[in-house]
Amino acid sequence: MKILGITFLVFLNCFSFFSQKDLNEKEAELNIKLLALRSAKTDEEIDDLNANFRKAMEAFLKNEDAFNHKFTQLKTVAIIDSPDGKIRIVNWNLEYTDMTYRYCAFVMRKDENKDKIITTELVDNLDAYEPKPEGVIDSKNWYGALYYKMIPFERNNKMEYVLLGWDGGTAGSNFKLIDVLSFTGNNLKLGSPVFKVKKSTLKRVIFEYSDKSNMTVKFEEKYGRIVFDHLSPESPSLAGVYSYYVPDMSYDSYNYSEGIWVLNEDVIAVNPEEEKDKKYFYALNDKTGKPEKVPLKKEWIDPTDINKAEDIKHVARTPESEAALAASMMEDPVIEKVKRNRRDRRKPESMSVTTGKYKSKRTKKID
Repeated sequence: MKILGITFLVFLNCFSFFSQKDLNEKEAELNIKLLALRSAKTDEEIDDLNANFRKAMEAFLKNEDAFNHKFTQLKTVAIIDSPDGKIRIVNWNLEYTDMTYRYCAFVMRKDENKDKIITTELVDNLDAYEPKPEGVIDSKNWYGALYYKMIPFERNNKMEYVLLGWDGGTAGSNFKLIDVLSFTGNNLKLGSPVFKVKKSTLKRVIFEYSDKSNMTVKFEEKYGRIVFDHLSPESPSLAGVYSYYVPDMSYDSYNYSEGIWVLNEDVIAVNPEEEKDKKYFYALNDKTGKPEKVPLKKEWIDPTDINKAEDIKHVARTPESEAALAASMMEDPVIEKVKRNRRDRRKPESMSVTTGKYKSKRTKKID
């Protein structure tokens, strides 16, 4: 029986190896189609090549091990997994010639009761210039976005997932979104009444801001909150014209509390611990000529300390030092005359160290 068990384990390992090898080869085929899509020049070509890639991706995700497959070749496809290991989202975007976007996505869910993976396609049916829906929607009426973070939370004894996403919008504005993914049986839903804003409740949160600026929306796990830039119009006269809204250097957050995310205004945003402990700057590498991330030294270096001379690469210039330098350059240089000692070759110590062979000159006797 022991030998039979070992043989069975070896068989499983070999099967897993060949299955993984097969998926790697199929991913390489997917990547060829993806690269062709990214090289498309016209909108019609983008749509045709994307239809080809989408169909191939759908077939790939039907493979038994696709849920756990580690993608390494599809550089422009976002693949995010939920921390609880139950959800995977495969997501990519299309950029058209008029600077509008369209999105594609597949949501994979592990059904532990039936021991199978349920895959649902999200269909982007929303025009870029239409307002985004505020209510609960299904997979066939998706607004389109590129998700980058998934946060599981419990509500009414059921697991739901907050999604943080980005939408390139139009030529004038971008969007950031905070949405909720949930399941009822095999049906997927987006939107949930969990965002508490003063006396009202939102099913999703949508931020529109200027295409010329950048807005940050991130999850701080340590504090159980979603922190984001507060947006304001560039001038009071532009209030309500969201393509002119930009971050105003203040921050708000949604804090989780018993199944609800509550808005808190004017919070203090903090950097992660690793960022607080270490600071970096970018400098050119002398050997490669390329910029690289260099840790910033915390301790102050005393420029008068001869033991730290090797650590000092530059000396700070001040208005006083610049004036003193300019004044010294205008003065006439003083050349100090050095009295040269003539060697007396009559003495052995004055002979050359290379030969030591010099004939001494005879001195004339003075009567």
